[in-house]
Amino acid sequence: MSRGLWLLFICFYWLSLFGCGIVAKQEWSENYALMDGVSATHSRMIDGNIRTFGETAFREGSQDSYGPAPSSQAVVMFPERKMIRRVVIHSDNLKKFTVYADKGTEDWEIIKEVNNVKSSPIDLFVNATFPTDKIRIRVLGTTDDAALRRGQRRQNFWASSNRRAPAKIYEIELYGYQAATVAGADAEDTEDQREAELDQLLKLD
Repeated sequence: MSRGLWLLFICFYWLSLFGCGIVAKQEWSENYALMDGVSATHSRMIDGNIRTFGETAFREGSQDSYGPAPSSQAVVMFPERKMIRRVVIHSDNLKKFTVYADKGTEDWEIIKEVNNVKSSPIDLFVNATFPTDKIRIRVLGTTDDAALRRGQRRQNFWASSNRRAPAKIYEIELYGYQAATVAGADAEDTEDQREAELDQLLKLD
């Protein structure tokens, strides 16, 4: 075998060793929303029980004003910053919403927009590029909005026709990634064995 082909073989060997032989296994973290010290707009949104729910909140007095329909929201706050990669929302009336992460001092950045929820739970992969200690869900539409507006008009013909109902959120789950770990308990022994095999191959040159 020529020296060039032999070096090429060695390169492919090392690629298989580090690219395929030892695989970094990536898993989801624990649910950050259930950690000690986490708070939310309503405690039932993060109590770990999907049979209880809390409603998203409107700013005080906003539902009584005219003009554009106000949006309600739910905020989850952590005691320390986390990298959020996945958001799971359990809700039976949430239809349209936006997810924000706080970059610091209420500097909110959109990390996900959903315009038409089709099923629950709503499982979202997000790509926040910064750690955050606050996640906000801004509700832009629910399946209860139309019924709410009809009821308001029956009570008052001049009532605004663009009011929104709050979202019922049974649970909010928030995840990051666990630290990557080497798959297999004998990964170190496997690497030593391959080093020995490579030494033996080199002796054949």
